[in-house]
Amino acid sequence: MTFKKGHIVKTLGSTIDINGQPETIWENITNVKIEQFSDPTIFKLLDIPKPLKAEIISEGQGGRRIAYFDSGKKFMQEILVWQPLTEYSFSFNPEKGFKVLYFFELSEGVFQIPTGAYYLTTAGQITSLKLTTTYSIDRRLYFLFNIPARIILKAFQRYLLNSIKKNSE
Repeated sequence: MTFKKGHIVKTLGSTIDINGQPETIWENITNVKIEQFSDPTIFKLLDIPKPLKAEIISEGQGGRRIAYFDSGKKFMQEILVWQPLTEYSFSFNPEKGFKVLYFFELSEGVFQIPTGAYYLTTAGQITSLKLTTTYSIDRRLYFLFNIPARIILKAFQRYLLNSIKKNSE
């Protein structure tokens, strides 16, 4: 555990194997198009905006990507690591007013998601795709919100990875 501005910061990861070309998978993680997939019912019940797409504005470290959600809100992401076919990481930078669970403001407050990363490892026809998400919870509320946050983030990661797999195979 590390502490940042009164928050406890943790990282959670999920992995999926994809029978696809690394170049196709790379394109599907950097320029995401998943509006055609239905989001899990739990996301609707918990008022978690459905991701629609993400588009690269400028490639490379220091570049930008915009992620769009059905709530009309966006993440204005900065690319932190750009190693084609190997690693892609970014900061989330949600717009002000981007809320989840009806009242959690992601740009500031009790629960935040500062960064995410994808890691590709290819062996033969199979590429293992790992998605990590760094999240932080106000330390005063950590023991109340950590387990629900991990469950919801894990479900969100599985949704994204399965969508990327469907687009890549």
